[in-house]
Amino acid sequence: MWRETDFDNMHADRRAPRVGIELPVRCKHGTERSTVILKDLNQYGARIEGLEKLRIDEAIQLMLPGLRPKTAFVIWSRDRSSGLEFEHPLHDAVFESLVSDFAIRHYREGHVPKIAAMRRAA
Repeated sequence: MWRETDFDNMHADRRAPRVGIELPVRCKHGTERSTVILKDLNQYGARIEGLEKLRIDEAIQLMLPGLRPKTAFVIWSRDRSSGLEFEHPLHDAVFESLVSDFAIRHYREGHVPKIAAMRRAA
């Protein structure tokens, strides 16, 4: 489970900046199915809100719009918020489509760096 010392280090390990998203998505964890809110997204992972008591390394299936179920693993969890790492990164075009369609307004208006710029920043 979450350790307070993890908070300071959780952004240091990120491979690319995350884009703010506000998207309800269906997910499956264990035998349970739920709806969570996808809050942040990059090609390698996401932050979700809405599930309690997730275990580190627990597998979750996210049903992202227009995609087959996407497997992700819990890398941190605190209260009802969890960080996930995708089993396989999102393709550039898929990521850009999700950002274009679902990013919060600030990012949709051109303030989000392009994929190449995001990779250079990581």
